[in-house]
Amino acid sequence: MAVKIQDEGSELCEIIFLKLPDKTILKDKLYPIWSEFDVNFSPDGRALGYTQMVTSDPNSEELLKNMKAKIHIIGTDPAKDRVLASATDNADLSILPERFPKIFFSPDNQYIFLTLGAATNYLSAFYAEIRDLFADKIPWKPLIKEEDQISNFGSFGNQLFFLTFKDAPNFKIGVTDIQNPDFEKAKTIVPNGEETITSLDISKNYLFFAKSNGITQNLYRIDPKNNEIHKIETPGGVNLGFSINGMESDEIAIINSNWLSPDYFLEYDLARQQPAIKSSWLNSDSRFPDFSRLYDIKEIEVPGHDGVMIPLSIVYPKNIKLDGSTPCFITGYGGYGYSFYPFFLGEEIAFLQQGGMIAIAHVRGGGEKGEEWHQAGMKADKPNTWKDFISCAEYLIRAKYTSARKITGEGASAGGILIGRAITERPDLFAVAINIVGMTQTLRNEVTANGDNQIPEIGSVKNKEDIDALIEMDVQSKIRKGVKYPAVLTITGINDSRVVPWMPAKFTAALQANSTSGRPVFLSVNYKAGHGVNDIKDYQKLLADMFSFALWQTGP
Repeated sequence: MAVKIQDEGSELCEIIFLKLPDKTILKDKLYPIWSEFDVNFSPDGRALGYTQMVTSDPNSEELLKNMKAKIHIIGTDPAKDRVLASATDNADLSILPERFPKIFFSPDNQYIFLTLGAATNYLSAFYAEIRDLFADKIPWKPLIKEEDQISNFGSFGNQLFFLTFKDAPNFKIGVTDIQNPDFEKAKTIVPNGEETITSLDISKNYLFFAKSNGITQNLYRIDPKNNEIHKIETPGGVNLGFSINGMESDEIAIINSNWLSPDYFLEYDLARQQPAIKSSWLNSDSRFPDFSRLYDIKEIEVPGHDGVMIPLSIVYPKNIKLDGSTPCFITGYGGYGYSFYPFFLGEEIAFLQQGGMIAIAHVRGGGEKGEEWHQAGMKADKPNTWKDFISCAEYLIRAKYTSARKITGEGASAGGILIGRAITERPDLFAVAINIVGMTQTLRNEVTANGDNQIPEIGSVKNKEDIDALIEMDVQSKIRKGVKYPAVLTITGINDSRVVPWMPAKFTAALQANSTSGRPVFLSVNYKAGHGVNDIKDYQKLLADMFSFALWQTGP
């Protein structure tokens, strides 16, 4: 078993190996590894592919560039691990320095794959036969180009099953031949439809995928021998599936969740196709109250600034008074095609218990309505992201759930653009804004270690056609003197390599210097954190700070 270990507050990790039969730790240690990355074992378990950073210096411009895909043989000296692919070692592959090379193996141990990814929902890929693994230089052959718009794939024998949004805004699944890939003429297994295909995964002998209407999500099995599709019977709600041990087993775990109930784990055997059963080892013994007795959920759509209907999730007390007096915590993101599917609010229920309500705005830039929804919140269309957020807040006020003096808006990471531009465009609409490790200066983002990685999503200052869009979404340059801005709490981690700490700090300083509302503008720096918190106590403190700040400013 490979185990990732992080130093407190670091975004880098070390991989160690645990020998399960006698529970001993091997001497092998892989470092530095970015904590975002997984490793992939070979089918025989003797080796694994991993991606290594070229430096562990958090201040280096090379921190997230020129990474190397390597192979490690269990029980050998990591210093002797071979580089399988990198921008510096494989000039023939034209790997951009900001692309992340990753290695994984086909379940039948026939092929080895190299993928090149970034902060996008598409990738490029190469392949080689497993017998070439220890050649002096692996003869990588092209498999997938970025313009094929493929987000994931899996193989059985020479069959390559893939998930794509090319000419399929809600995605489709197709199959082609690995050694002669032709994605234009590939056979379609699951066509583009009204529901969005959100994932494609494999087990030892089958594939499984998920389809969502934006609120609920169901799972399906594909038999690669005949391409037959069977729906996996699961409870209502959102069902997320993942392989337990895809190299050796057809068992998958299913997470069933909603806003008010703890995640519930099921086990399902894709081969036997018997009803999913409660997992005996994944579920917690913790007991929670039946929150549905106290709170209601509404899943609605509200009109946006241009008439487009925006999905909005609302969780509120059953005894709510529709007189605008309820404190409201509304959150959104709107980037990279990421979707806010219902999940157990857990600690966030503390805000409900204080008489508040929670709203989740599924704005453009996310993936709730497929790739078109994502692209409608990118680059020149990025204003739709914060304007959708504003529209959702306006609806909650019109419907008397809350009022402008009671609304807290929140955004994190790329959601810094959302909340930052929402309060600079409509400072009168929010009593409080909370910005968590948020990107607020897109015009300077490219000079950061993670900047080039964001270009496909937000654009580049080096591209003339992107300049106007970057100026429009740049929060820092929209802060004006003499404006009554809401109370603002900005949170950053000193070790953040994705949104560097000086960005939230400048945002805070500009608001402190220019706002005339008299409301507090605070910067909270966690010196043990990066782009998130690793310690559960720190996370709980973060939520306590957020909610207490919000309730302080929106109280009676």
